[in-house]
Amino acid sequence: MSEEKFVSLEEKIAFLQNMIDDLNMVVFRQGKKIEILNNQIKETNNKIISQSESQPNLSEKIDNKPPHY
Repeated sequence: MSEEKFVSLEEKIAFLQNMIDDLNMVVFRQGKKIEILNNQIKETNNKIISQSESQPNLSEKIDNKPPHY
């Protein structure tokens, strides 16, 4: 192979390695973001559960119709 082909292949490989590194960083950041969002969902669910446990009669009051119906 000629010297030009080797240089061209090395440039392509370097470009692809750089692209792979960039994509790995994107995946890493997305994984961190997903982890943060999952933690927020768990906290929100726990808050909702604790509020519903502290006010169990609230749902009964909402479901009951007033006496004049």
